[in-house]
Amino acid sequence: MRRRLLGVPLCALGFLALTGVPAGATATADPVVTNFDATIRVERDGSLKVAETWKLSNVTGTFTRFVVTRDHLPDDVDHVQKIEDLQVKSGGTDKEKELTSNGDISSIAVADLSGDTQLDFTYTVKGAVADTLNGTEVRFSPLTGLGLTVQDVNIVYSAPEVSHVSCFAGAIDSNTPCTLSQLGETAGPTFKQQGLPPGNTVRTTIGFPKGQIAANSIVEYRKTFKRAFSTDAAQLITALAVLLLGALALLVLYRLRGRDQVDPRRVVPASLFSLGQDTRIDFTPPADLRPGEVGTLIDERIDPVDVTATIIDLAVRGHLTITELEHETEFARPDWELRRVANAPSEELQRYENVLVRAIFGDNDAVLVSELGRQVRANLGLVQDALYDGVVKRGWFSERPDRTRSLWATIGIAVTALGVVLTVVLALISTWGLLGIAITAVGVGLLAIGRHMPAKAPAAGRVLGQVAAIRGELLEMDVSELPADQHAELCSRALPYAVVLGGSERWIDALVATDNDADEDEGFHWYRGPRGWHLQYLPDSLRNLTTNLTGALFTR
Repeated sequence: MRRRLLGVPLCALGFLALTGVPAGATATADPVVTNFDATIRVERDGSLKVAETWKLSNVTGTFTRFVVTRDHLPDDVDHVQKIEDLQVKSGGTDKEKELTSNGDISSIAVADLSGDTQLDFTYTVKGAVADTLNGTEVRFSPLTGLGLTVQDVNIVYSAPEVSHVSCFAGAIDSNTPCTLSQLGETAGPTFKQQGLPPGNTVRTTIGFPKGQIAANSIVEYRKTFKRAFSTDAAQLITALAVLLLGALALLVLYRLRGRDQVDPRRVVPASLFSLGQDTRIDFTPPADLRPGEVGTLIDERIDPVDVTATIIDLAVRGHLTITELEHETEFARPDWELRRVANAPSEELQRYENVLVRAIFGDNDAVLVSELGRQVRANLGLVQDALYDGVVKRGWFSERPDRTRSLWATIGIAVTALGVVLTVVLALISTWGLLGIAITAVGVGLLAIGRHMPAKAPAAGRVLGQVAAIRGELLEMDVSELPADQHAELCSRALPYAVVLGGSERWIDALVATDNDADEDEGFHWYRGPRGWHLQYLPDSLRNLTTNLTGALFTR
């Protein structure tokens, strides 16, 4: 058994408390305990009935004695002893006493003493009997850290059959035997110690065969990180089982609710261009796909690029114009005017496109990109709703992807929060902290997998295959093969799709290639530059336009 050392400070403190002599006072004789006599009856239930007689000489003021009531054992285990039914008398009269516990030590203070005094203590100790391999043992230290010399110590136990005894005197971990340890034939175990110096301890141990005395150890566990997150078999197996079952549940959930019901690698023959009448090339996206819908179908979310590509597409199709304004200085921030086209084509706009146009212009016919403010950003939620509703209406998703992600994100956050709370609670009150960590890990896994939960419906399969074919066309098609008289028109129509799917640089370069002179250029019907502008400026102009549109529409 390992105990904490009381140390020199306790001895010094005990000496002052025990003597009751104020600092700076002069005593006529040293206080001393002339006799300490204790009779300890060991009950069958393991409780100790203790009766002590203290004969004190020259003790004035308050007398304080100590008892070690907490032993520290390995594996964060403490054995605790409790003192109950305490009574203190002097000359047959009850004395006022105070029982307090501080850490490993319990102290009993008796006030108002003067000169030579006899004190009679009676109390019950519970928790002093521990199990051993061959039976049980009483482990009790009736004298601990006393600040006075004890001239004569006599301790007698009253107990049934005893198997062994031991007694040690001195420092709290001393292995020095007491003056006498005796196991008599008629009397109970007897221990004596002559001349116990201040601050020393008398520690007794009495063993009993099995079945004689019941063990009543009071076990408490120290709160440590290692114990709170114990890796014992039960805790570790349970935590691993929760992790395994959680991972399996996440896999099943993904296969049932999150896995696309289509093969995204499938390529279906498709082209943005088709041969029309009189050998002209018509721009015919399959299934009348729009750039914003393409972007939403691919990554299941609406990104800034989907909205900016839609604005460019609306301009190319003749519903609005984009005019780059003249720069006040070389370093001035560029700006553009977006203007409705009065005689726009009669084609029917998708609902999300109508909502976007209303969000941009409101009741006006023109607006500057720099002035697309709060109202436009506030209405972008309606644009996103319309676009999500549109892809559901087309049958590409069984439910809106954003709502699916939001639902599973909420569940994941709830499980993660529950796991964190359980981790803290279980670590504080038990050794099952690993279980809380396992639940937290499942919640984090649910958060991660929730981002992939929107599953594409079978109807999206063919469209995705067509999108794959269009992407290949945009990235690999020889643009020079387009008819010269339709070159600018067809490259302009393909540009918004290239913005979403990739390859926009080569289609912008194809538009720049239509400039065959050194004169300044107005631009196209959908994009016009300022005075002195040339088509070779188009890549920088469109790059700046995209950046400013994204900032105006999506920056909070």
